Amino acid sequence: MSRHKSPILKAIRILRHVVQEEAPVSLADLSPALGLPKPTVHRLALLLEQEGLLQRDPLSRRYLVGSALEELAFQAIRNAPGHSTRRLHMQRLAEKIGESVNLGALSGDEIVYVERVESAWPLRMDFKPGSRVPVHCTANGKLLLAYSPPSVRQRLLRAAPFPPYAKNTITTAAELSRELEVIRRRGYSEDNEEFLVGVCCLAVPVRNAERQVTAGLAVMAPSARFPLEKARACLPDLYATAEIISAQWETAKGGAGT
Repeated sequence: MSRHKSPILKAIRILRHVVQEEAPVSLADLSPALGLPKPTVHRLALLLEQEGLLQRDPLSRRYLVGSALEELAFQAIRNAPGHSTRRLHMQRLAEKIGESVNLGALSGDEIVYVERVESAWPLRMDFKPGSRVPVHCTANGKLLLAYSPPSVRQRLLRAAPFPPYAKNTITTAAELSRELEVIRRRGYSEDNEEFLVGVCCLAVPVRNAERQVTAGLAVMAPSARFPLEKARACLPDLYATAEIISAQWETAKGGAGT
């Protein structure tokens, strides 16, 4: 079978196109964009949808990334060849600042912890890789929402009012929108006891080869032991580790393309 006629490669092209688009994609758009007959795209997209790799927006019926593909992507990141190196740098950061460090990515209206290194303190937050936390009241969540495409940002803002997890939780779309503008301007995000009472968090961007923000690197600790003023003093170390992880992902992509 010719490489160009392989249904597997055609399905991969469909997945790649949907993943790279900022907004859901219609069947009518997929066919000309990929140069494939509409019946072929429909048949393959239906199979991908049945496997959970794609899903359709219930209102527009356009295609977007499915939950199974999201989980596969996070598993790939966690188990990629560079995993041990990434974790080593995160461990060094956690040891230097003395607090827990996590790497999070946006998944729908939640943040998924791709990697997490706990502190040595007996009092700590016991989250595991794969754990999910809200977007609107966490440092990584607000950071990735601030740097997400406008369509993603507006969709999540329309979900307001947001549930209050603590006394400082932002619950309105207007207030969260102002907070996102501040985050984009200063380049990092804070959680001042907005998700968990007595816990603060600070997050900085991790970028891909195109310099797009695809993840957040955050430090999380009890406010009594590690207030935000102290966390801000660690920003240079957080940025340095985030750049190392970003460079590692860029190198991995470059190697894959050779």
